Amino acid sequence: MELEFAMGTIFAIAFVGVLAYMVFGVIRYMGFRGAMFGSELQNTIGEVEGTNPGLVHSKVRVHVLDSKINPGKNVGLEFIATSFASYQMMPISLSQSQTANLISYLRQAIGNKPSSKILVN
Repeated sequence: MELEFAMGTIFAIAFVGVLAYMVFGVIRYMGFRGAMFGSELQNTIGEVEGTNPGLVHSKVRVHVLDSKINPGKNVGLEFIATSFASYQMMPISLSQSQTANLISYLRQAIGNKPSSKILVN
């Protein structure tokens, strides 16, 4: 009986701790998206819809992250998949050099040569 009470208490403390951490993140980063990226969102640059057929719709949103809070991570990509009864969001934070690499890979994928014109400040 005491073991069950101890396990229940430990679970309750862990649950409250995780919940408090999530609430703190939402408040600190000014919203749920900011908490997911671990940084405040300064601006949303744009959104691209996927062309996948069927019931699942996908989007990619590009955000500018506050580099004062999370130094080195300046770009946020938000991958979103929705269907009739589900919503899934996956955030990815990238540095300027990682973003430049991604741009290079995307250019190669559409048939353009890699560009050395990408400037990383």
